[in-house]
Amino acid sequence: MEALYNTHKYFGEFLQIVPLILVVWYALRNKTPFQRIAPILLDINVLLGALVLFINKIPVSVWHPVLMVIALGIGHAVAKKDNKTVVIVAWIINLLLIVGGIILAKRGVGPIINFNA
Repeated sequence: MEALYNTHKYFGEFLQIVPLILVVWYALRNKTPFQRIAPILLDINVLLGALVLFINKIPVSVWHPVLMVIALGIGHAVAKKDNKTVVIVAWIINLLLIVGGIILAKRGVGPIINFNA
């Protein structure tokens, strides 16, 4: 089950790059295909995170999944938007949420979700 945790962890680290790529892509090309794929990548990692939480029962800050679900919602909300400013600002916010969520997960800040207790 360590493989599931490592997959979630390293895929999450990779996801920090996705908003940066999307912002640059959209700023230069103003096309939507990548902005529609990026939320699916977030979906995959949120699903992996839920599996890690319920199967591996690794304790994590309650704020980590909260921030990730908010990022997921923002990503899906702007997936089909054509307004360049809205898309770029939304994905910059997503980058901040993803980085913040990863930091909270690593440091264990705030209340901890722990199914082992």
